[in-house]
Amino acid sequence: MRDTVVTGVGMTPFGRYENTSLKDLAAQAINAAFDDAGVGFDDVQAVFFGNVAAGVMHGQHSIRGETVTHHMGARALPVNNIENACASGANAFHLGWSAVAGGQYDSVLVVGAEKLYSSDKQKSFSAFLGGMDVDYLDLGDGAGVNRSPFIDRYAKVAQYLIDERGLTQEAFAKVASKAHFNGSLNPLAQRRTPLSPEEILASRHVLGPLTVLMCSPVGDGAAAAVISAAKGDGGVRVRASQLRSLAADSTGPSDSHEYSAAAAWEQSGLGPEDMDFAELHDATSPGEIVSWAESGLCPPGDELKWAETGHTTLSGAFPVNPSGGLVAKGHPIGATGVAQVYEAVQQLRGQAGDRQVSGARRAFIQCGGGLIKGTTAVSAAHILEI
Repeated sequence: MRDTVVTGVGMTPFGRYENTSLKDLAAQAINAAFDDAGVGFDDVQAVFFGNVAAGVMHGQHSIRGETVTHHMGARALPVNNIENACASGANAFHLGWSAVAGGQYDSVLVVGAEKLYSSDKQKSFSAFLGGMDVDYLDLGDGAGVNRSPFIDRYAKVAQYLIDERGLTQEAFAKVASKAHFNGSLNPLAQRRTPLSPEEILASRHVLGPLTVLMCSPVGDGAAAAVISAAKGDGGVRVRASQLRSLAADSTGPSDSHEYSAAAAWEQSGLGPEDMDFAELHDATSPGEIVSWAESGLCPPGDELKWAETGHTTLSGAFPVNPSGGLVAKGHPIGATGVAQVYEAVQQLRGQAGDRQVSGARRAFIQCGGGLIKGTTAVSAAHILEI
């Protein structure tokens, strides 16, 4: 396999853009990534386009990436459309890396883009339902009508952490407060107001231990990255990229995260102790906490100590989600995995401004997606280094 590097990244602000098209959001991110890399469509050999909801939200099935590249005036290129629930962008990044590392292409464009917000909430919730195995739907009272069906799963995760790992609702609020503080330092974040744990606990109740400010908002946005074969010392190196789906004999709450992390550690020859920070999937704050342990970053049983001592804050021993994570940065689901790469590249270059992780040299990134019997269906993990 060839050494590969990320040579350019771009991202739109995440938010609610009912009057901006998916094509225009994607184009903004693509142009920013091209400007960053100093290239254009004539310099890449393929496009990998992650999107989940355009079919449900706008009736645009099948050729989502092609509609964007045509809109932007690109030459004839192979465009690969990837749909894999919340891991779609991360999956696109993995496939783009694989194509360059394997020698098929010298440079590719990876895009994640999503238009998920609508004043008609049922459209958004219908898009989420497509990320669940329909043979095992257990929506509960009001799920898919008054709230995202995934919230039921995250409420169960939160209760699991309380019952089995000794976590508390106050600990969830502290982790959420960290996310909102980091988001306030990120000019591209959807939520940019720092909030105390008390304010988060006092916000609208959603389900179980969850309040609304512990949960990621519905929104829109796009992110893009250029991946190229390494030439000299330029770019941010992709040390590992792995994708794993849920095994049929899995028993844990989110085993696909465990599988992708283990594969990334093996591929890289590194371990959690070698990382300087992480960007993890946190559709809710308890989801971030359970991912600490599933990825191998946090010893099981230490989650409460990590939450209470600020272990994962910007000034803590191991920062997690300096971007604000999905809770504050936002979660336009097809864009999320590429947006995580954007943040990691900015951090490793020392270009993250007020949220910069001091001395950042290596980053662990993990993004999951979908549910089968209440367990995460797919997970991607990447390790980047400067």
